[in-house]
Amino acid sequence: GRRLARDLGGTEPERMAAPRFAQAVLQAFEGTEVEVEVLSDREAMEPEYPLLMAVARASQMVEAHHPRVVRMSYTGPGPVQRTLLLAGKGVTYDTGGADLKTGGAMAGMSRDKLGAAAVAGFVKTAALLATPGVKVVAELGLVRNSVGARGFVADEIITAHSGCRVRIGDTDAEGRLVLADLLSHLR
Repeated sequence: GRRLARDLGGTEPERMAAPRFAQAVLQAFEGTEVEVEVLSDREAMEPEYPLLMAVARASQMVEAHHPRVVRMSYTGPGPVQRTLLLAGKGVTYDTGGADLKTGGAMAGMSRDKLGAAAVAGFVKTAALLATPGVKVVAELGLVRNSVGARGFVADEIITAHSGCRVRIGDTDAEGRLVLADLLSHLR
């Protein structure tokens, strides 16, 4: 599980852009008790993950940067005594969007996907240990916060999956937007 988290989270941004991250997760869980589903259809994702898709808007011009949501579910042996719901932020590259990071602040922003990597590693560990009495349900939001003409901007109001209206104050706060839609689904 630690190796999986390291490999997903510690690589450079093009090697683990959202589609490749999702594919690596699928491969990592082949032959395990973990059910994995990857959502990639943009039209289907818009109403289900509107905040995540707003963050992804400027990255839509490059197919290799298209967003993904990975859903995972593991149920250990025996009766379920505890259910864990986990959301993983997977911002594969964080430019800050329209609130662009400047002065060299973008170095290292390919590691903004470590939350999603850690969640995938945790699920892998639970499955490898055949952890009894536990059910783990996780969603990973994989997106690139790019700069571009289609990017979301401050002062936009976007209705989240939960139904709450969110006023964007800073496009560099993309992680909480991604997590809000994931948490709404897990709820």
